Amino acid sequence: MTFQPPRTDAGRALLESAEAPTKPSPKKKTPANVNAIARKIGMALQQYRVKRAAPDRLQRCLKLIKGQGPAPVVAMLESLPRAWSDHALASIYALLMPAKRRQNLGAYFTPPHLVDHLVAQMRKHGADLVEDRIRDPAAGGAAFLVPLARLKVAAWRKRGLGDAAIMQRLQQHLIGHEIDGDLAALANALVRRMLIKEFKIARSLVATVRLVRTGDSLNPTTTRRDNIDHEVGNPPFLRLRGNDPRARAFAEMSTGRLNLYAIFVRRALAEVPVGGLVAYVIPASFLGGPEFERFRRRVLQLAEILVIDQIAKRRDVFLDATQDACFIVLRRRRKEMQEPSAAQACSGVLHRDGRYVSRGTADIAPDGAAWRLPGKAQRRSAILKDWGYRATIGYLVANRQPKRLHEKKGKGKYPLVWAKSITTTGRFDFARGAAFKGRGWADAPPDAPYLIRKPCVVVQRTSSRGQKRRLNAAPIFRSFLNKHGGIIGENHVIILVPLSADAASPRALAAALNQAQASTQLDRVCGAASISARLLEKLPIDAPPGKKGE
Repeated sequence: MTFQPPRTDAGRALLESAEAPTKPSPKKKTPANVNAIARKIGMALQQYRVKRAAPDRLQRCLKLIKGQGPAPVVAMLESLPRAWSDHALASIYALLMPAKRRQNLGAYFTPPHLVDHLVAQMRKHGADLVEDRIRDPAAGGAAFLVPLARLKVAAWRKRGLGDAAIMQRLQQHLIGHEIDGDLAALANALVRRMLIKEFKIARSLVATVRLVRTGDSLNPTTTRRDNIDHEVGNPPFLRLRGNDPRARAFAEMSTGRLNLYAIFVRRALAEVPVGGLVAYVIPASFLGGPEFERFRRRVLQLAEILVIDQIAKRRDVFLDATQDACFIVLRRRRKEMQEPSAAQACSGVLHRDGRYVSRGTADIAPDGAAWRLPGKAQRRSAILKDWGYRATIGYLVANRQPKRLHEKKGKGKYPLVWAKSITTTGRFDFARGAAFKGRGWADAPPDAPYLIRKPCVVVQRTSSRGQKRRLNAAPIFRSFLNKHGGIIGENHVIILVPLSADAASPRALAAALNQAQASTQLDRVCGAASISARLLEKLPIDAPPGKKGE
């Protein structure tokens, strides 16, 4: 197969100066869009979902690279654009891993349209993709290294370099690390396939090419000798336990629990040179999550924030994972700033079909406060404290305390408020919530501190950008509380409790939260499906009746 530039707009821009091999073969017909490609891959991968923990997964994938294996799978791989074929092969390897190991390694690989966009953003912000030295610290299926190698080789050929010189130079310009040895072997095999198939480079020259080395990038001995200009990648997403030594070593960035990707960001900013870029795909939860307050502050001290782009969908982006994710591009500062100023970053949305829509600029707070994506500010703003309320998360975790749940009312039992009981019309429907799981009552001692006996507002704690609005709130009135003696919140509910007798009415507060502009403000700072109670307490909403607000 001949060298073909990536088929997204971003990919074509990347390779506008590259030259294809001199003897092109006929182009293969490819699916019309990313959705069609993903569906095709998904159907072909079904057979691998029942073959978990296959010890020969590397050998199976290496055979597929050679065109050997189940005929339908080989045909599917041959029919895809080369970048998507590589992605499908890496996904097959992931599906054949033990589930726990896959989760711990974060083996959820980056689809080509995401790769194209992030690499294009690097170029836009000053990276010389041909001559700069670039590292992927969690190289996985070589999703970034293969297209970067393709670009470099094409450009060097255009300049007249011989294949032997190109192979030597390539291994100096691209570095990958991967903790899973077999996955590193697969990544290197995909690089070699590209060089042989697309550029017709002799197998004898390609045989020794090894861009991806086996090793843990969080171990300083793995990366300290790397000579790089920039770093790009999709580091693993994994929340660390408090006793994890990696969490202790990076306590400067942790307000609560620490996620593995945050450690990768911190390490990268210590290892790229001044002016070097760190371009990552990471979860969007860091934007406003209170547990990332120190992370946001520390990153701004060390780097300029150049880009924060959203990925439009949270489902069907990464195989078998539902994740709100975004792109971030950072440039290491010449000198660490102890008191950085507020800043702005370019921001937009990448859609599933590869379209990128610029939204303007994100506001970067200097004090660790939430970073706000583009959007109109709330004109008459107030926060929950101005309404006379505080936020608390529902106490009862249903799947951990199933014996406390009951179908019928009885002595010592109180209404359990499920998220399902909060309707999109802003009404509390206890019967609807109770029918959801068939358990509408929970037992508790009468003096339990989590029993709510005051008129309040309940809010769905989990939502997504795909909903008509992110916030759904409903008031619970005194009549219901008096009848049943109080309520208990399930863990997927946030309860807004009045702080004093003169607090605004629950009805008015629920109405303010259910307005479209409240959800818009939440979208600007909350990139995750789960809404933080602390974040909700700081969310700008309409001022309460009788108050002008800011």
